[in-house]
Amino acid sequence: MIFCSFFLCAICVAQDNDHLSLLKEKKKACEEISAALSGKPESLDLLIRTGEEGLSLTYPKEHGYKFFFNQAIGTGYYYKQNFVKTRAHFETAYNEAKQGGLIESSLRPLGNLIAIYHYMGLQTKADEAAQKLKQIAEATDTLKNKGDIYYNLGLYNQQQKFYYSIALSNFLKSAALHKPVADTTKVLKRKLDYGVILMMVSEIYLYLKQPNKALEYLNEARPYLNLSAIYDITAYGKLIRAYCLLNDKKEALKYYGLLQKTAGTKPSKWSELVSSNIEMAHLELKEGNDKEARTYIDKADKQARLDNNELLSSSVNNVYGDYYKHLGNYSEAVKYYKVAEHGASIYNKEQYVDLLKALTDVMIKSGDDAGAAAYFNKYVLVSDSLSQNKISLNLAEMEARFQNDFKKKRITELNRENENKKLELKQEAITRWLLIAGALLLLTALVLIYLNFRNKQRANVLLDKKNKELDSLNEQLTKANQTKAKLFGIISHDLRSPVSQLFTFLKLQQENARFMPEEDQSRHQQQLIRSSSYLLETMEDLLLWSKSQMDNFELNKDEVNIRALFRETNSIMQGQAEVKGLNIQVGEISPDSIQTDQNLLMIVFRNLLQNAINHAFVDGVIYLSAGINDQKQSFLSILNQGEVIPRDKIDDLLNNTHVKSKSSGYGLLIVKELLFKINAVLKITSNGEGTTMQVIFLS
Repeated sequence: MIFCSFFLCAICVAQDNDHLSLLKEKKKACEEISAALSGKPESLDLLIRTGEEGLSLTYPKEHGYKFFFNQAIGTGYYYKQNFVKTRAHFETAYNEAKQGGLIESSLRPLGNLIAIYHYMGLQTKADEAAQKLKQIAEATDTLKNKGDIYYNLGLYNQQQKFYYSIALSNFLKSAALHKPVADTTKVLKRKLDYGVILMMVSEIYLYLKQPNKALEYLNEARPYLNLSAIYDITAYGKLIRAYCLLNDKKEALKYYGLLQKTAGTKPSKWSELVSSNIEMAHLELKEGNDKEARTYIDKADKQARLDNNELLSSSVNNVYGDYYKHLGNYSEAVKYYKVAEHGASIYNKEQYVDLLKALTDVMIKSGDDAGAAAYFNKYVLVSDSLSQNKISLNLAEMEARFQNDFKKKRITELNRENENKKLELKQEAITRWLLIAGALLLLTALVLIYLNFRNKQRANVLLDKKNKELDSLNEQLTKANQTKAKLFGIISHDLRSPVSQLFTFLKLQQENARFMPEEDQSRHQQQLIRSSSYLLETMEDLLLWSKSQMDNFELNKDEVNIRALFRETNSIMQGQAEVKGLNIQVGEISPDSIQTDQNLLMIVFRNLLQNAINHAFVDGVIYLSAGINDQKQSFLSILNQGEVIPRDKIDDLLNNTHVKSKSSGYGLLIVKELLFKINAVLKITSNGEGTTMQVIFLS
């Protein structure tokens, strides 16, 4: 019986050993294929097939091997640009690593998923994955692959959020962590990883139009050329872009030839083939070589169709639009720009802004004023949204740095307090031993205790005084920070739109002066004057609001003629109303005047009228009126024809004191604050007739 049990155990151990040997063999094969990956379809298919064979051998609880083989299969599908299968295998790899407690390993598929979710249009999931990765990196100091984390965060901030300064910081941190490894390792992949990071740093400088700085990092990455086809193609593509920016056609053609030679004649999915042809086309257009430019664009289009990638196709259609715009064929330019619009709006907000600007330009030149106005409004909205997102991120980063510094100071203070407490305990122990020494030293001990007690009292009184002073300073600092934040908000809310309009009018007049009849030029001159006046009025409002934040600010009450108030406000906002085709009508006014501060009331009424214009239907009517309600209270009213606002949203607008990152938000806060100073309130109602905003004077 004992012999049989021993024999069975021996068989089980032998089977387990064979099983593990097979798994190790498949894992090693995957590692060798990955290290020599060329990017060609046959090498990718071999990696996928080997990974699937290894995965079929695993047991349910072998999380480490399940993670590895799913990661290998996902990598193969990634380079084949089959993102559906890539996502499935990377998600499985991440879950297997988590179940196995492999925190370090789980970060690889998590970082890969950030890009995959973005390519599939799942931006919310991409943001969630990036946040998880960032939290793990900040909370764990013992991670060995922190360089890879910073690399993935750099890709996220560069390609998805367009926060290039943060992305550059991430890539430089990653490069600093990878360099010691690259200098000492014999593993080819680790050397290539470092080279890829250097190329991403150069990518940031290429975007910032600093080709010489980009070439510095590309030259540092040159020692790793001719080791991998994927690496070489990426490097040649960036070198082409750098020399195109420098207008060095000779060097650009040199690396273009190397790129074509490395990619080979057999069709493959290479995004760099698309981007390099686009850059060469732009260079030829700058030199006036229209025929050569069209040849490069057609090559880019052919490769983009092979890749079947909407982002690449959008870029190609965009450059087709640039080509036809250059030729003066504005109808064809409009057609290609519109085809490129959807992809740009999803994957590249900054390219989308440039595309909308180009569409506005070609529509003006083709005589489609209505279409140009629509795309100009869309351009302003998208541009403002992009700027607001960047401002919000900068504020969040500043807050994070402040919180970190505050926590460090607090830790230092607590350590100092602990040291003081230890010292006090030591002194008390010495005192106790002195008391035990004998009755003769009792009086001395009592004196020492009394002196110690009195010193503590003095220290407590002094500490209490210092704490009160600190509380007072903190309160003053909080008020100052709130005022500063509001000031930035006012600038963002009130100055961005008029400055943007003023700049756009000037730009359109500069670029299209010879296409405009004298009547249109005169009309643009009047719009420029109105925009300049509105900007001046807004700056004066800012000065007045800043004065209102002072402790000794006093109201300047006087009889305000309501009809004159309506007329002046209407004159300031007429330019914005005309853009949407709105008609501002003045209704019944009774009484004719009201006792209040005219300057503050003008700011309030202008902000409310601007809000009514922004939310009114195109070609609608806005009604201005004044009267006395059932409670014998005077009121001013603005009625705009727009979408019905739900009651709960109105309550949220009136009661909320926070500003969301995706909206300007400060206008309503400013209105409520100034109304409080002139003893008035804001009432908003919305129904089928439109939305009514009333300024009700309480006395």
